[in-house]
Amino acid sequence: MQCLRATLCHRATRRFLTHKLLVRDFTIAIDGPAASGKSSTARALALELGFGYIDSGSIYRCATLLALRHNITDIGTGATDLIELINKSSVDIKFQPSTTRSAPNLITGRLSVPDVRILLNDEDVSEEIRKPEVNRLVAKVASDGGVRTAVLGIQRALAKAAETRSTDVVGKEGVVSVPGGVVMDGRDIGTTIFPNAELKIYLDASAMARAIRRWDEMNSSLKQARTKTPADADSAPAANERTPAEYPSVEDIARELEERDYADINRQHSPLRIAKDAVVIDNTTMTFEQQVYSIADLARDRMGLERKHDDL
Repeated sequence: MQCLRATLCHRATRRFLTHKLLVRDFTIAIDGPAASGKSSTARALALELGFGYIDSGSIYRCATLLALRHNITDIGTGATDLIELINKSSVDIKFQPSTTRSAPNLITGRLSVPDVRILLNDEDVSEEIRKPEVNRLVAKVASDGGVRTAVLGIQRALAKAAETRSTDVVGKEGVVSVPGGVVMDGRDIGTTIFPNAELKIYLDASAMARAIRRWDEMNSSLKQARTKTPADADSAPAANERTPAEYPSVEDIARELEERDYADINRQHSPLRIAKDAVVIDNTTMTFEQQVYSIADLARDRMGLERKHDDL
């Protein structure tokens, strides 16, 4: 079956899907509820370790955007129109380690987050897939079994294509060859996509802490969009331009997140679960550096490398 195509790895897709249990390099699976800091943490972690990165959730967000743009309403009852549209679309996930940004309410020090641009049919939709209307519908799209089947294979293929080559580093017993690796975040990475991942992390935080982060993310995206396209002082705002007042309040976002948690935990296909061998990290009161560096050292332990951040 033709899956959602990612042009960055189309040559590897068929070979990878043919071998379900290919020997792969070091894989870090990060799962957790919405707005728990999975993506920001995974990006910074990939940069820290020199790994590739895949934003698993962005594929479902692109599918949600397609549903909104084409007024598709049969989601959850087969979603045949949406699946057909997905199969005809392309997604590029461009990890840009050389371009960093600060993460609102998360960065406390020298650590920044590498940028990731999401292209849907060659259109940059990185900001659009984070808008409230997408946030409200993405759980329903992701709960559709047909959509999940279409996305599963491409998630695995993207991860294989993102892995980097081996490098020589100083380990506990001298110079050792470290495999390339990939960091992938989502809600079923450690339980469904990569159940044999070498390191599984479950990130969690209180609903209010997550709501504050999501609100800050929305307003940060709005400021970035206005910086890129400054409007003339005398001109009217663009039809699709939002003002801060049009975004939900922190309290409204917290309620939406709790509803999303319930939907994710109780959906029929690949529900949100803590993998039995996952390391659970509650980052409600942690600094961003603490959570990234602690996971990085867990990975180094399992690769037989020296830890770098025992002082945290």
